Amino acid sequence: MKNRTRYWVRRILFLVLIGLVGFALYQSFNRENAGKPIAGEEAPNFTLTDVSGKEVELTDLRGKAVMLNFWGTWCEPCRTEMPAMQQMYQKYQAKGFEIVAVNIAETEVAVNSFAKQHNLTFPIWMDQDRDVVKQYKIGPLPSSLFLDRNGVIVDRIEGPLDPARLEYYILNSMKEKE
Repeated sequence: MKNRTRYWVRRILFLVLIGLVGFALYQSFNRENAGKPIAGEEAPNFTLTDVSGKEVELTDLRGKAVMLNFWGTWCEPCRTEMPAMQQMYQKYQAKGFEIVAVNIAETEVAVNSFAKQHNLTFPIWMDQDRDVVKQYKIGPLPSSLFLDRNGVIVDRIEGPLDPARLEYYILNSMKEKE
């Protein structure tokens, strides 16, 4: 009888321990995502400078669907998706689509050199102090947010996009809401 009771007490304690570990992991995950702008929310406004030093503001792009792409010249997946971004920019810019490539903590010289080398014509904004990265709680690079014409986040993607997926998210952000 004593062994049987001990068996069940151990099992119950084990289940309680697993439950507590699961709860701790859940709490940790929610704390990391707390305040992260997500689909359905208005994108928080910010002001940065572009590569030429001109001050720019996100709300200046209202009326256009926008892809906010957070990247760095040193990030290989970022470099890989840039040609597809340029191609989509050329294809959809006249239809009210804008790409804003938010560079993280690099110099204008490095970014301008990269843009010329890859024939990039979309706007590049400089987040040298990582203020917008912190505001948007950006994790892995590249990360992209797609905004509709009213500045509402339609999709948030962490990681690189291939051309087909990129076009899907662009078209989704350009859809008129009913």
